[in-house]
Amino acid sequence: MDVGAIKAAAVASAASYRSFADATRAVLDLLERLLPDATLYLAHLDRTHAVHRIVDTRNGAAFGLRSNLATPLGESHDLSMIEGRAPRCSPDLPGGGSYLGVPLELSDGAVVGALVARSTTPGTFRPDDEQLFTMLAHVLAYELERESNERDLKRMNDTLRDHARGMGAIGRVVRVLVGGEDARRAVCRAACEVAGAPVAFLLEPSGREFVSTAMSGVELPPVTIHPRPESSGRAFTARESHFVADARQDPALAAPLVDATSARSALFEPVLRDGAVAGVLIVIWTLPLEGLPEGAAEMLRLLAAQAAVAIEHVSLRTRMDALALTDDLTGVASRRMLSEELPRELARARRTDLPVTLALLDLDHLGAFNLVSGEREGDRLIKEAASLWRNELREVDLLARIGGGRFALVLPGCDLSAAIDVLDRVRGTTPRAQTASAGVARWDGEEPVELLVLRAEGALAAAKQSGRDATIAAD
Repeated sequence: MDVGAIKAAAVASAASYRSFADATRAVLDLLERLLPDATLYLAHLDRTHAVHRIVDTRNGAAFGLRSNLATPLGESHDLSMIEGRAPRCSPDLPGGGSYLGVPLELSDGAVVGALVARSTTPGTFRPDDEQLFTMLAHVLAYELERESNERDLKRMNDTLRDHARGMGAIGRVVRVLVGGEDARRAVCRAACEVAGAPVAFLLEPSGREFVSTAMSGVELPPVTIHPRPESSGRAFTARESHFVADARQDPALAAPLVDATSARSALFEPVLRDGAVAGVLIVIWTLPLEGLPEGAAEMLRLLAAQAAVAIEHVSLRTRMDALALTDDLTGVASRRMLSEELPRELARARRTDLPVTLALLDLDHLGAFNLVSGEREGDRLIKEAASLWRNELREVDLLARIGGGRFALVLPGCDLSAAIDVLDRVRGTTPRAQTASAGVARWDGEEPVELLVLRAEGALAAAKQSGRDATIAAD
C-alpha cells in the first residue's frame, strides 16, 4: 500500500462519525478518490430474508448498481467470497473484469456485509488494495457495532424509564440498572419484596438445563433445573406462568431444593426476551398459599420484564467489554487485553516448555515531534507506526498499545536472540523518518508477570540512555 493510501486509511480510522451512514459515505468517497475507475459499493447481506442489498455505491452504472438495489442472496458473488471467511481478490473473472471484496465482520464473528470494488478491466486490483479494503472494512464494522450498541442502550434506557413508574422495589432495580451494575440480584430482592416471599431465584439457559445466576434470601450453590413439560416446563418452554400451591408434592421443585428453602408454595414466571425464554424467575414462599397474593401477579410480570432488561444489560456489557480490548487509536490490542493475555501466555509457556519473550517498544522523541507537528500528527504517527509494526509480526504475536507512543510486544515461542532480530526489523519500519527504542526480556519460567515487565522496562530505559534507536536485552 502506498504512503498516500496508508495516510488516507489512517485518517478514516481516526475520524469521528455522526453515524454508520456517515462513515459509509466517507469510506466510499475515499475509495473513489483512490480508485476513480472502479465501481465501489457497500452491501448488506441479509441471510434471514436471503437478500443482497446495496447500501451505497459509487460509479455503479457500469454494473447496473444503485443504492437500495436488492437481489437474491444466492446469486451474489459477494456471498461466495464471504463463505470463505476471508478477503478475496479476483484479478480475472469469468466473462472479463476483476473483483475485490472484503467481509464486514462484527466482534462476535457475524458477517453482515461486504465492502466491494469491481472493474470491467482485468487485473485492476492489487494486494495493497485488498489490505486497504480490509482496514476500511474494520472501520465500518466498528462504526456499525458502536451505533447498534448505542441504539440498544437507548432502547434499554427507554424500557427502564417506562418501568420505573412501578413500586419502590422496582424503582430500586431500575436505579441499579441505570448505574451500569448487574441488576439480576436486585430483581430477586424486589421479587421477594413485592410477593411477600423470603426466597427468589433467577435462572438462565445453560444447554438443556436452567442454572441460577442470581438469588435472594438464601445462599446456595448454583441451582440447576431440567424443565419437565408436565410441571415447570410451562414457564420454561410454553412461556406461561406456573404457580405451585404445594411445593412438597409437585415435581416442579426437587426435594433437595424444597428442603434447603423450606418451600411450601412457588411461582415460576418466564422471563421473555424478543419472544423467547431468556430465563425464569422463581419465587418461593415458606407458608402454603392457595394462589398468588393479590396484586403480586402483575408486579412479578413487570419484574420479569425487568429481569429481561438486566440479562440484556449483562450481555451488552460483555459485548462492549470485548470492544474495549482494542485500542481506539491504533486498532491493536489495548493495555487491558495485554494484562489478560500475558499471564495466559506465561501459563502456556510453562505447560509447553517453550520460550516466551516480552518487549517494550517506544517511539523516540515523540514529545518533540508533537511540539513541532502538533498532537494530531503525533496521533497519526502512532497509528501508522502500529500498522507497519504489526505487518512485521506473526499472527500469534500480540502487539498492544500501553500509552502514548509506547507499545508492548509478546512473542510466544521466541527466544531472546530471535526476539532481538524481530525488534530490529520492526523498528526499521518506523514511519516518517522517526526511530524507536526497544527493551526485550525473556521469561525465565518462574518469575511473576510484574518482574518480567520490570526487566523489560529496565532494558527499554537502557536503550533510551544509550542514545535511542536501539534494541537492548535485559540481563
